[in-house]
Amino acid sequence: MPPAAPFAPTKSAGDAAAPCVAGAAAQVAPRALGWWLLGSAASVFGMVVLGGYTRLTRSGLSMTDWRPQGSALPSGEAEWEAAFDRYKQFPEFQLTNSKMALDEFKQIYFVEWAHRMAGRAVGVIYGVPLLAFALAGKVPRALAPRLALLFALGGSQGLVGWWMVRSGLEAPAADLDGVPRVSPYRLATHLTMAFTIYSLLLATSLQVLWPRPHGPSAALSAAARRALASAALGARAVAAVVALTAFSGAFVAGMHAGYSYNTFPLMDGKLVPDGYWRLSPAHRNLFENVPAVQFDHRVLAMTTLGSVGAFWAYARSLRALPPAARLASHGLLAGAGAQVALGIATLLHAVPVELGTAHQAGALSLFSITLVLLHVLTAE
Repeated sequence: MPPAAPFAPTKSAGDAAAPCVAGAAAQVAPRALGWWLLGSAASVFGMVVLGGYTRLTRSGLSMTDWRPQGSALPSGEAEWEAAFDRYKQFPEFQLTNSKMALDEFKQIYFVEWAHRMAGRAVGVIYGVPLLAFALAGKVPRALAPRLALLFALGGSQGLVGWWMVRSGLEAPAADLDGVPRVSPYRLATHLTMAFTIYSLLLATSLQVLWPRPHGPSAALSAAARRALASAALGARAVAAVVALTAFSGAFVAGMHAGYSYNTFPLMDGKLVPDGYWRLSPAHRNLFENVPAVQFDHRVLAMTTLGSVGAFWAYARSLRALPPAARLASHGLLAGAGAQVALGIATLLHAVPVELGTAHQAGALSLFSITLVLLHVLTAE
């Protein structure tokens, strides 16, 4: 008998009774594949948290070159001095860190090096098992395009990260505050790609480990099916608001906007801060103007909390909603409340590294809950 072709659908004795997975995972997939995807999602989650820590410690511009294959840490004082001399040639050192000592440089360099090497480790965590599953013929054909897309997105994420870092090695824009920083647009692109990769991994793992039926479950009443459809529509709207708020947070991070207006709910004693429209053309204010960027993020955060609260109240009114969906809605409300509280604490304390990192992790955690909720609403 010839060996199974890569990405061919296969069934083991244990898989034969497994229900089918809808969408891209419509054919039977081994549960080991689902656990691998879930583990890959967890590694990307950790990478996002480490990326936030790297940004908050101002470590991201310490390595001024990029090698796709990676590099070892400098060994010996001569190599460290050479790396430090390269850093001294760029605006961050010249404009803001001119008094930095070599020991301080070593600390930020190590953080950025660890961030880059962790990214490569995530690639190994995903890529090696993918190859093994493919060669063993354990990947359903319908799932193969999504897994290939994830491999391509992950591979390009390192390039996007370097594209982002390069923008911070250039002289800062004259009409901003003169502080060297990466482009907020490129940072938002980098973070959005990370969220996209994570979301696809998590959603796909849920589909494999908790398969969706092709049609409404016969075990559900017509009222329950209507409740699920109605709740799913609302959950999709909430997910969009959560995603938009996280996207706006990338511009807050990119502009270092959290270090200003450290009061709540007012900004410098006003609901809408002065200087909201100070940049020209006007659209730049939404992405590059500190008071506007922070105000917009505040409004979106409170909109998220209000939207989640409204969804939770609506879900409670749906008596036919299954228990799993009801539990997920409770988790969504708790997560949104915790994230807003964490965001306010981060702002009031002028973004300490620990709180800022936790806030970024909280954004991805909240989006994870929305993905679980959406899956539950369509998996019953």
